[in-house]
Amino acid sequence: MELVEHLAELRTRIFRSLFYIAVGMVLTYNLFGAIYEVLLAPLGPILQAMNGQLPVRNIADAFLLRMQVCFLAGLTVAFPLVTLELWGFVAPALTPEERRPVTFLAPFSVLLFLSGAGTAYACLPATYSWMAGFITDIPFGTLFQDPQQYMLLTVKILLAFGLAFQLPIVLLFLARIGLITAEMMTKYWRHATVIIAIAAALLTPSNDPLTMLMMGVPMAGLYLLSIGLVRAFEPGEDGQPKKTIGSMVLISLVPVALLIAVSFWLWRTHAFHIAPYQKTLAAAELQKIQEDAEAQKARQEQTETTQKDQGERLRILEEQVEQQTRLLEELREELRQLREARQSPTAPAPRPTPTEGPLLEGVGGAAASRGSLNP
Repeated sequence: MELVEHLAELRTRIFRSLFYIAVGMVLTYNLFGAIYEVLLAPLGPILQAMNGQLPVRNIADAFLLRMQVCFLAGLTVAFPLVTLELWGFVAPALTPEERRPVTFLAPFSVLLFLSGAGTAYACLPATYSWMAGFITDIPFGTLFQDPQQYMLLTVKILLAFGLAFQLPIVLLFLARIGLITAEMMTKYWRHATVIIAIAAALLTPSNDPLTMLMMGVPMAGLYLLSIGLVRAFEPGEDGQPKKTIGSMVLISLVPVALLIAVSFWLWRTHAFHIAPYQKTLAAAELQKIQEDAEAQKARQEQTETTQKDQGERLRILEEQVEQQTRLLEELREELRQLREARQSPTAPAPRPTPTEGPLLEGVGGAAASRGSLNP
């Protein structure tokens, strides 16, 4: 095939891989809540203990967070198909002898990656608790964790552990091309320990010593395991690998045993047991609902009391207005009478007749008595 044909095939396989990832995002879009809770579970107890929050600073942050989580979930779902597309592009350039180790190491690599990611997830609660312990050294310090940064850090740690657990694959590849041997690995194990410590320091995204230690110790164990694997695959005098039944059984059971051990560790540490966290969240939400209901009830009672007081004051004001209205009508009536009395003429006082009154009777009696005395 010419270069143009290789580029055309590469373009086609890249488009297929992107289509697989898009389909995975669509399939996992409605599972955002469950995936987010699983990734948030290591940080949940710390947020509750420190009254921390996950603030959303921008209007688009929530949507971008959902897209990022769905992309990672879709990439995880589509990873086998993407790997097949990559293998389909590379396989024609390999000989049958070169393809044979890859067909064996591919499932081995997947199991090692899952074991590394599981180990990282089991270490996350201890790692985040250790980091959160320094918050108490800051006076009045409060945890306001950005959700996007937290998800990015968590995924980085999972990927770093998954890649670190690929150490047996790398060592088997180096032994396959003749750069190292089992005897060399045994002789220089001290140098390998230093190299593993440096690699753990470089691969750890959080740069904390606890995560570095949790990554370095399993890598050292995988290095010792790789010595046996390399010895099993070393070619003999005839140039063929010395594959015995015991070595093949060991090679077949090692990744399975490692994955079982990691799964048991996750089960013992309750890493995936997010029910208590969900129960605590439900209790907090129920308490918040009750507090809101009580506050609403108090506001309603206060509103009713205020309306009752306002109604009583309104009634009193209406009575006062009614009294003032009556008084105003009375004053208007008096004013009208005064105006009428002022406008009408004044009548003369009547004179009394002579026969009226006791004074005239006394005068008439005195004149009569005087006439009787004069003959």
